Amino acid sequence: MKKIKVQYLTQEAFAPFGQVIGTEGRPYGGEEGVYRWYADQAGVDDAKTVSVNLLTVIRRPFTCRRFEAHHRTTETILPLNGGVIVTGIPRGEADPDQLAAFYVPEGMGVCWAQGVWHYAPYPMHRDETCAVIFRRGTGRDDAVFAQLPEEIGFEL
Repeated sequence: MKKIKVQYLTQEAFAPFGQVIGTEGRPYGGEEGVYRWYADQAGVDDAKTVSVNLLTVIRRPFTCRRFEAHHRTTETILPLNGGVIVTGIPRGEADPDQLAAFYVPEGMGVCWAQGVWHYAPYPMHRDETCAVIFRRGTGRDDAVFAQLPEEIGFEL
Protein backbone atom coordinates (compact mmCIF):
# COMPACT_ATOMS: atom_id res chain seq x y z
CA MET A 1 0.00 0.00 0.00
CA LYS A 2 1.25 3.46 -0.91
CA LYS A 3 1.75 5.84 2.06
CA ILE A 4 2.03 9.61 2.28
CA LYS A 5 3.52 11.75 5.04
CA VAL A 6 1.25 13.94 7.21
CA GLN A 7 2.32 17.57 6.80
CA TYR A 8 2.49 20.41 9.29
CA LEU A 9 -0.46 22.74 8.69
CA THR A 10 0.62 26.04 7.11
CA GLN A 11 -1.33 28.36 4.83
CA GLU A 12 1.26 27.88 2.09
CA ALA A 13 1.09 24.07 2.18
CA PHE A 14 -2.72 24.04 2.48
CA ALA A 15 -3.37 26.70 -0.22
CA PRO A 16 -4.39 24.21 -2.99
CA PHE A 17 -7.16 22.94 -0.68
CA GLY A 18 -8.50 26.13 0.94
CA GLN A 19 -7.47 28.23 3.90
CA VAL A 20 -6.12 27.67 7.41
CA ILE A 21 -8.01 29.03 10.40
CA GLY A 22 -5.97 30.09 13.42
CA THR A 23 -4.76 32.98 15.51
CA GLU A 24 -0.98 32.81 15.22
CA GLY A 25 0.40 35.96 13.61
CA ARG A 26 -3.05 37.32 12.76
CA PRO A 27 -4.28 40.82 13.65
CA TYR A 28 -7.02 41.10 16.22
CA GLY A 29 -9.27 43.60 17.93
CA GLY A 30 -11.20 43.38 21.16
CA GLU A 31 -10.83 44.66 24.68
CA GLU A 32 -7.27 44.47 25.99
CA GLY A 33 -7.00 42.12 28.96
CA VAL A 34 -10.50 40.71 28.34
CA TYR A 35 -10.62 39.13 24.89
CA ARG A 36 -9.04 39.06 21.44
CA TRP A 37 -11.40 39.05 18.43
CA TYR A 38 -10.10 37.42 15.22
CA ALA A 39 -12.74 38.41 12.68
CA ASP A 40 -13.46 36.82 9.31
CA GLN A 41 -11.26 33.74 9.59
CA ALA A 42 -13.27 32.02 6.86
CA GLY A 43 -16.55 32.50 5.05
CA VAL A 44 -19.20 30.19 3.70
CA ASP A 45 -19.29 30.91 -0.02
CA ASP A 46 -22.66 31.20 -1.76
CA ALA A 47 -24.76 30.54 1.36
CA LYS A 48 -28.02 32.28 2.22
CA THR A 49 -28.20 30.25 5.42
CA VAL A 50 -25.42 28.43 7.23
CA SER A 51 -25.50 25.14 9.08
CA VAL A 52 -23.29 24.61 12.15
CA ASN A 53 -22.92 20.89 12.76
CA LEU A 54 -21.10 18.61 15.19
CA LEU A 55 -19.19 15.60 13.89
CA THR A 56 -17.65 12.97 16.16
CA VAL A 57 -14.94 11.12 14.26
CA ILE A 58 -14.07 7.61 15.39
CA ARG A 59 -10.49 6.39 15.85
CA ARG A 60 -9.65 4.18 12.85
CA PRO A 61 -6.64 3.12 10.76
CA PHE A 62 -4.77 5.88 8.91
CA THR A 63 -5.89 4.81 5.43
CA CYS A 64 -8.20 6.55 3.00
CA ARG A 65 -10.04 5.69 -0.17
CA ARG A 66 -13.42 7.47 -0.13
CA PHE A 67 -13.80 11.23 -0.72
CA GLU A 68 -16.52 13.83 -1.16
CA ALA A 69 -16.65 17.30 -2.69
CA HIS A 70 -19.11 20.20 -2.54
CA HIS A 71 -19.45 22.47 -5.56
CA ARG A 72 -21.84 25.02 -4.03
CA THR A 73 -20.14 25.76 -0.69
CA THR A 74 -16.97 25.78 1.33
CA GLU A 75 -16.69 23.49 4.37
CA THR A 76 -14.99 24.50 7.60
CA ILE A 77 -13.68 21.90 10.08
CA LEU A 78 -12.77 22.97 13.63
CA PRO A 79 -11.55 20.28 16.06
CA LEU A 80 -13.08 21.02 19.46
CA ASN A 81 -11.31 18.70 21.91
CA GLY A 82 -8.11 17.43 20.26
CA GLY A 83 -6.14 17.36 17.04
CA VAL A 84 -7.19 15.58 13.87
CA ILE A 85 -5.64 14.65 10.55
CA VAL A 86 -7.42 15.76 7.38
CA THR A 87 -6.83 14.37 3.91
CA GLY A 88 -7.62 16.17 0.67
CA ILE A 89 -7.18 16.23 -3.09
CA PRO A 90 -7.30 19.56 -4.98
CA ARG A 91 -10.21 20.40 -7.32
CA GLY A 92 -10.67 18.36 -10.47
CA GLU A 93 -10.45 14.60 -10.74
CA ALA A 94 -9.92 12.65 -7.52
CA ASP A 95 -6.27 11.95 -8.44
CA PRO A 96 -4.54 9.81 -5.78
CA ASP A 97 -1.17 11.30 -6.78
CA GLN A 98 -2.43 14.71 -5.55
CA LEU A 99 -3.48 13.41 -2.11
CA ALA A 100 -2.13 15.31 0.90
CA ALA A 101 -2.61 14.88 4.65
CA PHE A 102 -2.36 17.61 7.32
CA TYR A 103 -2.35 17.61 11.10
CA VAL A 104 -4.88 20.17 12.42
CA PRO A 105 -4.23 20.87 16.11
CA GLU A 106 -6.91 21.92 18.57
CA GLY A 107 -7.31 25.70 18.29
CA MET A 108 -6.87 25.71 14.50
CA GLY A 109 -9.07 24.63 11.63
CA VAL A 110 -9.33 24.34 7.88
CA CYS A 111 -11.80 25.67 5.35
CA TRP A 112 -12.02 23.38 2.31
CA ALA A 113 -12.50 25.34 -0.91
CA GLN A 114 -15.42 24.51 -3.18
CA GLY A 115 -14.76 21.38 -5.25
CA VAL A 116 -11.87 20.06 -3.12
CA TRP A 117 -12.04 16.34 -2.32
CA HIS A 118 -12.04 15.51 1.42
CA TYR A 119 -13.71 13.21 3.92
CA ALA A 120 -14.19 12.77 7.67
CA PRO A 121 -11.04 13.69 9.66
CA TYR A 122 -8.97 11.11 11.52
CA PRO A 123 -8.58 11.54 15.29
CA MET A 124 -5.09 11.11 16.69
CA HIS A 125 -5.68 9.27 19.98
CA ARG A 126 -9.39 8.93 20.73
CA ASP A 127 -12.76 9.78 19.20
CA GLU A 128 -12.88 13.56 18.65
CA THR A 129 -15.67 16.05 18.02
CA CYS A 130 -15.38 18.75 15.36
CA ALA A 131 -17.60 21.65 14.39
CA VAL A 132 -18.48 21.51 10.69
CA ILE A 133 -19.81 24.66 9.05
CA PHE A 134 -21.25 24.88 5.53
CA ARG A 135 -24.29 25.99 3.54
CA ARG A 136 -27.52 24.59 4.97
CA GLY A 137 -28.71 21.61 2.89
CA THR A 138 -25.24 20.64 1.65
CA GLY A 139 -25.58 17.01 2.73
CA ARG A 140 -28.82 16.67 0.79
CA ASP A 141 -28.05 18.49 -2.46
CA ASP A 142 -24.33 19.14 -2.81
CA ALA A 143 -22.33 16.04 -1.92
CA VAL A 144 -20.49 14.25 -4.73
CA PHE A 145 -18.53 11.10 -3.86
CA ALA A 146 -15.46 9.45 -5.35
CA GLN A 147 -13.46 6.38 -4.49
CA LEU A 148 -9.76 5.87 -5.21
CA PRO A 149 -8.70 2.68 -7.02
CA GLU A 150 -6.97 1.47 -3.83
CA GLU A 151 -6.48 2.54 -0.24
CA ILE A 152 -3.65 4.92 0.55
CA GLY A 153 -2.11 5.09 3.99
CA PHE A 154 -0.54 8.02 5.74
CA GLU A 155 1.91 8.29 8.60
CA LEU A 156 3.18 10.92 10.98
